Amino acid sequence: MRFFRFLLLLIIFFLPFSAYGKKFELKSPLNKPVDISASFLEYNGEKNTYMARGNVELVEGTRYLMADSVVYNELSGDIEAQGNVVFKDEADMLQCDKLYINLFTRKGRVDRGKIFIKKGNFNIAGDKIEKTGDATYIIKAGEITTCDPKKPEWKFQANDVDITIEGYAITKGTKFYILNTPVFYLPYGIFPVKTERQSGFLMPEFTSSSRDGFILKNSFFWAISRDKDATFNLDFIQERGLNLGSEFRYSITEDTKGQWYAAIMDDHNYKHSRYRIKGKHEQDVIGDLKLKMNVDHVSDNDYLKDLSTHVNEKSEALLKSNLYFEKPFKNSLFTYEMAYFKNLLVKDNDMTFKYAPQMTYFTESFPVLKDRFFLDLSSNMTNFYRETGDRYSRLAFEPRLQMPFSWHGVNFLISGKGYETGYLINKAGSNTKTTEIRQTFKVAGDANVQLIRDYFVDKTGRTGYQSLIKPELKYVFIPNSSYRDLPYADPYDRIYKANIITYSFNHYLNHFSLNETKEVSLMQIEQTYGLSGALSSSNLYEGYGKRFSDTKGRITFFLKENTSFIHESVFNTYGDGFKTVKNSLNYSQPNMYRINFSHTYTKYLDNQVYLDLGGTYKDIDGRYQIRYSFRDAVWIDTLYQIVYHPSCWAITLTLVQTQRPRDTSFRFAFDLAGITGMR
Repeated sequence: MRFFRFLLLLIIFFLPFSAYGKKFELKSPLNKPVDISASFLEYNGEKNTYMARGNVELVEGTRYLMADSVVYNELSGDIEAQGNVVFKDEADMLQCDKLYINLFTRKGRVDRGKIFIKKGNFNIAGDKIEKTGDATYIIKAGEITTCDPKKPEWKFQANDVDITIEGYAITKGTKFYILNTPVFYLPYGIFPVKTERQSGFLMPEFTSSSRDGFILKNSFFWAISRDKDATFNLDFIQERGLNLGSEFRYSITEDTKGQWYAAIMDDHNYKHSRYRIKGKHEQDVIGDLKLKMNVDHVSDNDYLKDLSTHVNEKSEALLKSNLYFEKPFKNSLFTYEMAYFKNLLVKDNDMTFKYAPQMTYFTESFPVLKDRFFLDLSSNMTNFYRETGDRYSRLAFEPRLQMPFSWHGVNFLISGKGYETGYLINKAGSNTKTTEIRQTFKVAGDANVQLIRDYFVDKTGRTGYQSLIKPELKYVFIPNSSYRDLPYADPYDRIYKANIITYSFNHYLNHFSLNETKEVSLMQIEQTYGLSGALSSSNLYEGYGKRFSDTKGRITFFLKENTSFIHESVFNTYGDGFKTVKNSLNYSQPNMYRINFSHTYTKYLDNQVYLDLGGTYKDIDGRYQIRYSFRDAVWIDTLYQIVYHPSCWAITLTLVQTQRPRDTSFRFAFDLAGITGMR
């Protein structure tokens, strides 16, 4: 029995074999009984040799070894298995004509061996696979592929391969075959051999653009450590030049992580270098003090339009970079932020306000006056800095008192809030500083009724639907205030008078079961009426200038996990019709197809549809995207993409047409499974 345990142990240390980052090793030590069968078993006491012949088979848990004959020398530690040798551990398998190993030196040899590694579908073969040290191997006449080895669609073949685990594989006479036809040859090659992530060049991507000419994207991935990696890019753009970029990613702990990207190029079409820096970082500094940082900065206003590969970024108007601290206390929260804004719509960014800094302090509501009232406080201090123009500092306090109660099934909430705001104004071109004060308040009341009914779909009463109807009436009063001498840095600086009531109707339908509750549909509709005359401009409602505001509506349906519909609209009741409409529909069948459709309408401004269709049929993925403007009668963006991905390789063809800016590009990418990573 000891002989056969030695025999299985040899596989444990002989085959931690790594091929291009995939590790072949047994998953557990011997801890189960070994079942043995053979036509002949013999022990030679003089030679201290065990011998088994004829259909030798050993089984231990999920592992088994088969051979025509096995010989083990107890003194020398030599083990030799011959004839149809097969070792299998779950789905991983070794096949060879002959296997020899010494248990003491941990060196050995496999003749005419084949190794299959389920993870990554790796197939490795060699006339001779020799273990020369704890982590070094030599392979003669070796082959590797992730395709079917009987008829591989691609494979690497090398005369000699020297491998160091967690190091590199040095190859001589390397050929790359497609359908058994050699397509390129390397006299010498070096490849990383890692059991986890591995450094190395990524497959290049080719693009032909009507605007930028031929584009070749080259990338190198650097696996720095388990929690850090980086990617370096050197892209050739025919009409612009070389674009050098790098991205660094790290996740040191759950609370300390980030991602940073930088790129620079000497653009032939510009008289200066162009660059972009983008990144984010977050960590717990001390205790529960959190730090967050976001940076997004470009050298010029046209950078994203010209060089960004993300369609939505091409129409960005404002970039924000900030440094943010957050410190929670018992029942309150303090934040500190420094923020820089870059307006991409103006040539001179010196007029754009920056936060230097902005501090806020909030408290939760806490009971006062025998728990009949609830009090909370919101405060903020913002220094609005800019290089050109007046600068402002603003300090604001907002105490609020609330009284909730119910009466005969009607829920009431009465509240009062004070706005105490002070300004320090630094006039441009002078050292003059002035102060201004704004004092106002808001009184509000809310009354609603909740009508609930359950509809059970089984006799147990555990599954069914719940319908909730909630009519609601709100009242808001804000007195008139003068803003003649007050600055305007953001909408908070204007709190307009109001004496209004807002009435709304809400319906919620939820599905409930023993384990969960899911939203099925939602309907909301509301309108505001001015009690003192025509409505003033305010963010409390949509539309102004008349006594009745515009009507807002929202409808959602979540019929199944893979189907959703959302509608939002604003309707003018004085004859102007719909002012804004937003519709979105999402439907998908996993591994089959998906549909994402949206329509956005803003009167006198925009009327667009967006469609994203995707589907899979056998080894082919297809994708079609469009963005069309009815207002301008133009196709803004169009994308056609086909990905063919049989078991061991993939090819991606993409055609993109865009008006942001006007360009037509064709992209080509190629991947080998297990070597480059499939797209």
